Amino acid sequence: MIKKHWPAFLLLFILILLTYGNSFNNVFLSDDIAEIVNNPNVGNLGYAISSRPAGFIRLILNWLAFHIGGLNPMFFRSINILFHAGVVFLIYTLLSLTYSKRLAIFVAAIFAVHPAIGEAVVWISGGTYPQYAFFFLLSFVLYLLSKEKKIYYWLAIISFLFAFMSHPQMPIALFLIFPLWELCFGSLKKNWLKSIPFLLLSITYVLISLSVLPERETTLQSTHYQEGGVDNIFLIIPTAISSYFELIFFPKILTLYHSELNFGPIQFTFRSLLVLTFLIGTVFAFFKNKAVFFWGSFFLIALSPTLTPFRLNWIVAERYLYLPILGILVLLGLGFEKLTNSVKFRQSGYVALALLIILLSGRTIARNIDWKNENNLWIATGKTSPSSPNTHNNLGDVYGRLGDKQAALREFQRAIELKPNYGDAHHNLANTYLELGQPDKALEGYQNALKFNPNLWQSHQNIAAVYFQQKKFDLAIENLQKAIQINPGNLNLRINLGVVYLNSGDKEKAKAIFSEILQFDPNNQIATQGLTEAGK
Repeated sequence: MIKKHWPAFLLLFILILLTYGNSFNNVFLSDDIAEIVNNPNVGNLGYAISSRPAGFIRLILNWLAFHIGGLNPMFFRSINILFHAGVVFLIYTLLSLTYSKRLAIFVAAIFAVHPAIGEAVVWISGGTYPQYAFFFLLSFVLYLLSKEKKIYYWLAIISFLFAFMSHPQMPIALFLIFPLWELCFGSLKKNWLKSIPFLLLSITYVLISLSVLPERETTLQSTHYQEGGVDNIFLIIPTAISSYFELIFFPKILTLYHSELNFGPIQFTFRSLLVLTFLIGTVFAFFKNKAVFFWGSFFLIALSPTLTPFRLNWIVAERYLYLPILGILVLLGLGFEKLTNSVKFRQSGYVALALLIILLSGRTIARNIDWKNENNLWIATGKTSPSSPNTHNNLGDVYGRLGDKQAALREFQRAIELKPNYGDAHHNLANTYLELGQPDKALEGYQNALKFNPNLWQSHQNIAAVYFQQKKFDLAIENLQKAIQINPGNLNLRINLGVVYLNSGDKEKAKAIFSEILQFDPNNQIATQGLTEAGK
């Protein structure tokens, strides 16, 4: 297959490199900081395997990237781009096997450069989406080839397992693709048993997902301040699907937070009718055109894990579209193939394809610049997502780094207006007041932060710093002890506690703390100096 189609593979790979080449030197962003940069176990293979036994593939790849290039984001991002290339090659292979080279190159080339799925490629933390898509498509291709060799069937099952080990939630409904294919193009009556292992894997990971659901809810509430509850599914589905159509066909507004989803009655009615037409058309296509039915259903099945009324994910996120977009692109490809079957329209069809690829890749290249660093990302997000409190909180950080403290204050205050229980924004607002020399307002802000997020040990730490400056050592000690209770592994907190005890005159407690620190870190200069001063 590779020997026969190597020119197409080479062309597609060059297309990917040209489109994503300007992203290799982009920095770690957003979730990358906690998952990689500030993760002390990123280079620990044992931790990678044991911490997520049901989905450790990404952690092992991060471990490998770390040992190859240290904390160089290029090596971590290269994993995403290689998986993306693998997905593109598999799309070409799948469609070459089932349709034609012409349709395969059309769909694979557009998928390779489409800006709506660029977030999953250029953002390191979004890399699990190309990863699970790669293993699923490999599983699907192997399943189709299993008619020739039975070994391919067992390899298909293993690859499907790897899809789950890449992302435990997104592949949950994809077991349906196998019997759906048999229904449309094979023999479901004859081959339905072949779908059972895929179903059992999906059930297993549904149970795993349910077991970690409380942890997921806690994380959403403590980290993202997401309120629990259930939304109206008849509002969620038209909003989400119509927004994805907009991203596919007119990818102008690209953003990390799709927060502008409150549509007026007329616009919502139009979007609902559009989605309803697509759903009805897909169902009726079963009787008229099995290919249209299959790929329309593929889009819906692949997207379905995110179309729930439960507040466990964003309503719309570009990374969610990574695999589902394939269904819509194949539908477009079927139209392209039909058009170019006519000699009259063949040349103009190829010209239109070339122009489309240039426009889409240009938009992706421009979007890659938004992902270059924190400042670019949040300034760009601020333009597209003004009603997102997360956006304003992050913009406040940007302006703070740039030295514009008043602008930072405005952004943090706006984040709190949009989400009054946003503990992180209260904390950041307090930090800014402290930098402006207003400790009383800073203390008030830290107390508000702890009111909404009692686990913000940083607020306790900063409160302690304020009281230390005011020589209120008892209050400083009290808050440092609370910070240590929340984050017991942080040696800096213990060092600070020792310094406060030393300055308060309690040298015995200071000596005990500094001695304890030196047991863990014998070369710690602050603890060594503190122990010397406490012994005088």
